[in-house]
Amino acid sequence: MAQVDRLLEGEDPASIYKQDARHWIAVYRQMISFKDELLRRMRAQADTLPPAGRRDVMENDVSVIEIQLTRYQRRIEFWFNRQWELEGLSIDDQERTIAYRERSIHLTKREYQLFSKLADGSPAFTTATTLLAEAWHDTRLPEETVRTYIVRLRRKLASLGAPAQIANRPRCGYSLVFEEHASQDGFGSAT
Repeated sequence: MAQVDRLLEGEDPASIYKQDARHWIAVYRQMISFKDELLRRMRAQADTLPPAGRRDVMENDVSVIEIQLTRYQRRIEFWFNRQWELEGLSIDDQERTIAYRERSIHLTKREYQLFSKLADGSPAFTTATTLLAEAWHDTRLPEETVRTYIVRLRRKLASLGAPAQIANRPRCGYSLVFEEHASQDGFGSAT
């Protein structure tokens, strides 16, 4: 039987509003960040305790937080998928394609890895150095390589006519944003 997560007050999975999906992604992202930091501190503190106390903290307190964190991760995944659905976009991981309305584009392996990392972090900004490490697992490549692939992805997204674009902010990096969001926040699009 599929596990059903409890919802937060006001959370409506059937919402037809893109802004709701964006809101809940932001809420769950903050909750995940908080729980990750809390777990880090609890584990560090547990290491200073005698064995019986450490076992108690790890079996009781840490395990409860880990369960909550897992639930939050499932919820944010739901809202990411819901946002893509509401935006009218679909991604085929196997074929490395993105579709919007009647059009689709194919991405190279590196383009897809970069796009996936940006999509997972949207609307947060990610530096070129982080993209090299986390999308391609190769920090030896020059940051210029990321910029080259960003230009390619921007062209492909523009040809698709999708409501998503890749924005950048100096010293902050790159972000996958949706048109409403981009115009409201004044994101730049220069490389």
